[in-house]
Amino acid sequence: MRKQIAIALSGVLWMGIGLMLLTKGLKLLVAAGKGEQTTLALISIALLIGFIKGRLILAKTVKRVVARITSLSQVTFANVYDRKYIILILSMVALGISLKFFHLPPQVLGFVDVAIGSALINGALLYVRSLLSYRRAGI
Repeated sequence: MRKQIAIALSGVLWMGIGLMLLTKGLKLLVAAGKGEQTTLALISIALLIGFIKGRLILAKTVKRVVARITSLSQVTFANVYDRKYIILILSMVALGISLKFFHLPPQVLGFVDVAIGSALINGALLYVRSLLSYRRAGI
C-alpha cells in the first residue's frame, strides 16, 4: 500500500464515522424537542467542544499517525497504527456503547455524539491537510 493511500484511508475512516455520529447526534437533539433555542445552544456548545478536542487532542494523533506512515519503509495495515491509536479508537467505541446502557436522556446522547462527530470530522480534515502537504513534498 502506498503511503498516500494509508493517510487518505485514515482520513476517510474518521470522516465517515464523524459524519455518522454528527448526523445521529443532531437527530437526537432535534427529536428531543426542548425548544429551538435550547437545541441550538446544545448543538453550538457540542460543536465548539468537538472543534477544541479535534484541534488539541486529535491533532496530535493525526501528526503521530502521519509521521509513522511516512517513516515506514513498507506500509501495511498491520504496521500503520500503533498501540496508542488502537487504544484511542477502542476507548471511543467503548464510550459510545456504554452510553446506551446508562439510559441517559437523548439530549446528553445527542450532545456527546455531536461533539465526538465534529472532533472526528476536524481530525479528518487534518489528515487531508497532511496528505496535501506530503503530496507537495513528494512522498
